[in-house]
Amino acid sequence: MYSFIKETSIRHSKEVVTEHINKLQPINYNKFMWWRTHTDKIVPLGKRAPLKDRILNGDFNPSSYFWQAQLSLYMAKEKLDLTKHDSQFQVEICAVDFARYKRLMEDFEKEETSRVVALYDAFTSAFQITKEELETEFLKWPGDILSFYDRASNFFRTTPAENRKNMRGRGRPKKVRTLPIPDVLKIKKGRGRPKNHL
Repeated sequence: MYSFIKETSIRHSKEVVTEHINKLQPINYNKFMWWRTHTDKIVPLGKRAPLKDRILNGDFNPSSYFWQAQLSLYMAKEKLDLTKHDSQFQVEICAVDFARYKRLMEDFEKEETSRVVALYDAFTSAFQITKEELETEFLKWPGDILSFYDRASNFFRTTPAENRKNMRGRGRPKKVRTLPIPDVLKIKKGRGRPKNHL
């Protein structure tokens, strides 16, 4: 049991896991979703929002369930005393933590898949690029999503739909107030050509 925790499933140090957990918001106990302990507080903007706004909002961030799952393994590890706990007792005292880990990883895989699909749909809707081309570019890109968006903005054409999204909320341009022209500056309209006094 200890080897399973140490070698198979724990992928990051406790310090790294704690750092990510501290960025999340703890949630109250819910008997219907008891395995979840935190939330990333992200409320997706939805497809009608411009792509850059969705990226900045965190719509496509990696799922936080992975870090909660890692935390559950450290919680299980801290309960173990290898000097006196046999394998059966290890299973018993860590049963809840392992059940939490299993459910959190299921949530992670489901949410991560959903966010990746949404990311591809958003980019192919915002730019004139196919899914295959986008995947190739993503695999070559060393930066984050926002920096990739900046690159895409420079190298790919935006779609008419995305241009309309970016224009929403800006409203009509303000009217410029014009002052009346003083009478002395007004050009008087005559009746025909001026008289010749010579």
